[in-house]
Amino acid sequence: MVRKAFLIFLSVEILILLFGFAIKHLQPEAPDTMNIEEFPLKKDAWTGVRDDLVPEFVEMLNPTAIFSATYTNGRGRSVHLFFDYFAGQSNPGGPHSPRNCVPGSGWIISKESEHRIDIKGRNVNIGRFYFRRESSEKVMDFWYITRYGETANDYLFKFYSMISSLTFRPNDIAFVRIISDSDDESLESLKEFENIFAEEIYGFLGY
Repeated sequence: MVRKAFLIFLSVEILILLFGFAIKHLQPEAPDTMNIEEFPLKKDAWTGVRDDLVPEFVEMLNPTAIFSATYTNGRGRSVHLFFDYFAGQSNPGGPHSPRNCVPGSGWIISKESEHRIDIKGRNVNIGRFYFRRESSEKVMDFWYITRYGETANDYLFKFYSMISSLTFRPNDIAFVRIISDSDDESLESLKEFENIFAEEIYGFLGY
């Protein structure tokens, strides 16, 4: 009986080791280099100006690629696009949740809701924040992208990444946020921008 239990235990341990080896060595690799200069700063009526990012901020995130720019359309409405990409989860960095970053920057989140946008013919659920500071109010649409799916949930994206690894998909992660003013015309411009640039973002990141 003892010998049988030992053999069962040994077999389980070997299977775990083999599975761990397979995840580590047989998992497809995600792109680990990107030329951020190739992402378009002009499309249709929108023209963007790339932001200078604080080196300490980039070092803290430690992304494979990072992009930040403010775009303005022909009507003078502006949106801010930010996305970062992480080829794998072995590095110490990773995407930062806006639930922490927004209050940490002195803004107050006044409302949170789900939002839907069309990406490559799919209706995708993303997050939407209304946040304010003094008399200024902004709107942020945001979501995480994994090989298993998109989500705005801070815990679910980590679960999706784990499932990607277990099913031998790349476990890369991207985070996207788009910010505009909160008045009706700005929200229309935000919708227009997302319709134009969502596929550009996915194509650039390789999703």
